[in-house]
Amino acid sequence: MSQSPLTSVIIPAYNCGQYIAMAVRSVLDQDYPNIEVIVVNDGSTDNTLEVLAQFGARIVVVNQPNSGVAAARNLGMQTARGAFIALLDADDLWLPGKLRKQVDYLSAHPELGAVYCAWREWRPDAHGEFTVPQLSRAEIEQDGVEEQDSGWLYNKLFLESIIHTTTLLMRREIMEQVGAFDPALRRGQDYDYWFRMSRLAPIHKLRAVLSLYRIHPESISHQPHRANYPVLVIQKALDQWGRIGPDGTETAQTVIDGVLSRHWFNFGYLHLQQGDPKLAYQAFQRSLRLHPARVKTWINAARSLVKMAL
Repeated sequence: MSQSPLTSVIIPAYNCGQYIAMAVRSVLDQDYPNIEVIVVNDGSTDNTLEVLAQFGARIVVVNQPNSGVAAARNLGMQTARGAFIALLDADDLWLPGKLRKQVDYLSAHPELGAVYCAWREWRPDAHGEFTVPQLSRAEIEQDGVEEQDSGWLYNKLFLESIIHTTTLLMRREIMEQVGAFDPALRRGQDYDYWFRMSRLAPIHKLRAVLSLYRIHPESISHQPHRANYPVLVIQKALDQWGRIGPDGTETAQTVIDGVLSRHWFNFGYLHLQQGDPKLAYQAFQRSLRLHPARVKTWINAARSLVKMAL
């Protein structure tokens, strides 16, 4: 493999004209010489395509009817030619040196399927503006890996989806083995993908902070849904592979029950605040079946009943 193998960067884009130029520039400004930038326009109706036009032949734009982020990533992966594949959300940002550090690390560790990095949440200021935070050189340039979040990650993923999409770089071979993102999942497509990848090879996390994750009210993660996607993803993994990881590590059922109880509580609480109180009550009941001693869940179940009666 050459010292600078082609690396494909896939950016799904839907009505993100406000943010996408900054995301694309953060890739093109990387100190890595062999990048293929693929933006998949997922049926945008705003000025996304006009914003992308400024980059000309420096990027590849692929269009599809609005089909969701999973389908957009899948089309991007089908288009990609690189030996390495990176993912970036259109409203997030890479910091300088990200790609080179990750390519160098994967090239030096052929036993790994992928590498990800530390990131920082990026929130608006009091005026609603997103000013790029100033990180210290120590944060960006620190060496080594986070041992506790590296290795065979299958069992760690039961506790939390510890990989952020924007931080990942994977080998083409792993991408081809894992297959496509599941378009049936409105949320959690990435979480499901990490579970599937974690069965195939170890994954390491670099300690360096190399990405910014934009937090804004339009984010899909802040909206209530009819389905509890984290629970669906975890249950899918359990049904397919059980509680034992490829390295022999076993996660106790009591631990998994505690995690599922937390996800049902969070689902119920979001619906109690801004969704369907009936769904909230049902979620709190599911949470209590798994963790009946949690007083806070009983209180919120009662609140959801009151709200249903109003």
